[in-house]
Amino acid sequence: MAGAGRRRSGADTSRCPACGRPLLTQWVGDTAALRAAVTLPPADTRLPYTEALKHRTPNNLVWCLPRRQYGPLRLRWTHNRHPPDCPHQHLTSHNCPPAASTTLF
Repeated sequence: MAGAGRRRSGADTSRCPACGRPLLTQWVGDTAALRAAVTLPPADTRLPYTEALKHRTPNNLVWCLPRRQYGPLRLRWTHNRHPPDCPHQHLTSHNCPPAASTTLF
């Protein structure tokens, strides 16, 4: 079909306007989707599930990020049956690091 655009994956990689860190923003879920924005680490960084659980709060969920050789990045829900030894990266929502105190005047 001529003129048909490529189908988007639903994921957007960009930079945080406040701190400039790379972000992955995407709708996660089929029925009750949430908009997740996570700091995108380098592909070779090890981020185990058990470490990410330490930073989980009711408003800061843990996401699983499998890195496939081909295809777009896709965040996955983690749940109570998520394997603790999962080899993928596990991320929480993006929070800008505290800025150094600067004055304008």
